[in-house]
Amino acid sequence: MRSVGDIVALVSQLDDAASADAAPLEPDELPPSTPVVPKPPGVLTRGWRWIAPSISAALVGGAVAGLVDGLGASGMTAIGVTTGFVALLIVPILLVLGLLVRGVIAAWRPDVLRMRLVETGGGAPVLAAWVATAVLGLAVLGASVIQATWTVARQMAFTLPNMLFLYPVIVAVLALALVGLSRPTALAIERAMRRLDAKWTLSPRRIGLVTLGALGVALAIAWFAAVRPRLGPLDTSPVQAPAAGLLAAVVVGFAPRVRRWFVGLAAGIVALTTTTAIATTVMRPVTTLEVWGDQPLAGLAIETIFDLEAMRTRVSLEQFRPVPTPGAVHPDIVLITIDTVRADHTPPYGGTAAMPTLGELAKRGTVFEWAFSPSNVTRRSIPSIITGLSADRVRGRVVGWALRLDPRHVVLAERLAAGGYETAGFMCCEGFWGPRAKTGLQRGLSHLVIERDGAILGQQAAAWLSARRAAGRRGPLFLWMHILEPHNWLEGVSLPPSEPTDRSKLYDRALAASDSIIGTVLGAFADRSPADAPIVIVTADHGEALGEHGSAYHSTDLYNSQTRVPLVIVGPGIAAHRVRETVSLTGVTPSILELAGFTPRNERMDGVSFAPLATGRRASRDDGVAFAAMIKDRSNPGNVTSFVQGRYKLLRIGSKVELYDIHEDPHELNNLARTYPTITAELEAALAARNAAAAASPF
Repeated sequence: MRSVGDIVALVSQLDDAASADAAPLEPDELPPSTPVVPKPPGVLTRGWRWIAPSISAALVGGAVAGLVDGLGASGMTAIGVTTGFVALLIVPILLVLGLLVRGVIAAWRPDVLRMRLVETGGGAPVLAAWVATAVLGLAVLGASVIQATWTVARQMAFTLPNMLFLYPVIVAVLALALVGLSRPTALAIERAMRRLDAKWTLSPRRIGLVTLGALGVALAIAWFAAVRPRLGPLDTSPVQAPAAGLLAAVVVGFAPRVRRWFVGLAAGIVALTTTTAIATTVMRPVTTLEVWGDQPLAGLAIETIFDLEAMRTRVSLEQFRPVPTPGAVHPDIVLITIDTVRADHTPPYGGTAAMPTLGELAKRGTVFEWAFSPSNVTRRSIPSIITGLSADRVRGRVVGWALRLDPRHVVLAERLAAGGYETAGFMCCEGFWGPRAKTGLQRGLSHLVIERDGAILGQQAAAWLSARRAAGRRGPLFLWMHILEPHNWLEGVSLPPSEPTDRSKLYDRALAASDSIIGTVLGAFADRSPADAPIVIVTADHGEALGEHGSAYHSTDLYNSQTRVPLVIVGPGIAAHRVRETVSLTGVTPSILELAGFTPRNERMDGVSFAPLATGRRASRDDGVAFAAMIKDRSNPGNVTSFVQGRYKLLRIGSKVELYDIHEDPHELNNLARTYPTITAELEAALAARNAAAAASPF
């Protein structure tokens, strides 16, 4: 107990301190026995000390993410540009995340929580019990949601509205059940944890390390055993750089010693590469566009900072103007691409689908018996068709289910518009041609209508054509329509039928609906004379497997069911005959340019015009070729190519090679690679030569 004298002395000291606020003493004026109390740091200093670790972590994470994303870039400049743009995108995100995490940690007051949970001896069995309960609950919740999702998907049509409604219901019910069971579960686990704590002290550090390890193992097992097999092919490359950057930021954020080692280097890398990125964009934008097309994370940063389509619209169409053929007329051109149509189900190729309009067109025009799509998915085939480039030479980035074209590509509608054509597009759907998607597929189309329902789309096109004619607009017209109906041939069906006959009937029903749409559109030209009729091209972007080779749909292989498509051309000057020569739809653009009255120039196109075959100016040959490729992206494993030359088709699936005589064996059931090794070797050599030539830039 303090004495009265001690209390008086203490009060005296407090009084002296209070008076010192009015007239502070210099340190050398203080009595020797009075300690110097350091002045507490100011608000700015405390704020800087609090934010500095997050800044350091963000810089290191941004530098690591940029370098990882830049590993695939070609040349030091491209690597620098990639790293710089990734840093511009990632550093602010990591900084905000870091501050949020530090704020949450500060709010939880872990030191105080640790004092409450750590018992005598340093163990924390209660903490271990609740952590185990939380991990177990997350595992049960995740597994249950995944299983419930797939169960619902099997029981009903997998439509977005259904899933949007069911997801929160499923998660809420499961979460409430787990919350109700959490306390008794934690109490039960606590008994086991106390026994473990008696043998091995369960310190918070040990609990944290074990928890992180268990979570890592559980996530790996869940991904590889349950999730990945159900998702099928999935390109994880876009998340590799962000994951590396996030991991680096976490390590640096919680390890002061590591932070001191690397923050200076990271800051230098970020400063140098961001400067390089901005300077390169100003002085050599073509390099920035190359990075945009090839590097996923840097591409996202570039299109976030710059409006690529706005830059593209400032380019004059004059430089795309095709060369008119002397004395040639410029007829109206109607291009109809139908999504997901295999040739052998349509009437011109012996199919039984009710398609009278297409059947009539085939009788009056040219039928290409062996036409092949450039790939087996819309996002790869359509860009190839309208640029004249092979699918593996089209540059761009996957957005949603579409491909956003590299702005340097010039599409068919732009060329025709530059040549004086009025252009119009009636398309399905928003994700491919809509303004928000910014895919570039709509470039050159001065009038654009987007509608999912094909019947409505056909009526809109017919009404527009009638209004155009009534207004007296007689200039040459290019109209492009894309119909989706066969892609959704299972729409309205709760469970896909297992019998091949039933699947074919449903598919043929969708083909019949498409034929009706074609009839509606072409009906707007019915009053024209034969000489004034448009040239009509009907084809498809790819086919559809209906069980062949183990595939239920498209985008899985390059057999004929997915790549052999109808190609029918009819109109003034088009011969009524059948062409046996193999052709590729990469020839659509040069063919339409030629049919429109222009002389094909050296546009670095891969496609060869089949207009001379359609007009009868050239006879069929036996050496026609068609190349197709599966391009690795979000849902496509890639590494599959096909090369057709005449009647023989070579398939390369990874390191495996297959050969088919498609004229005798159109369903590709008899692999002749060992039977005809000479032919196989010749086609392999031709494919290798083609691939070597295709390595050149398309620009």
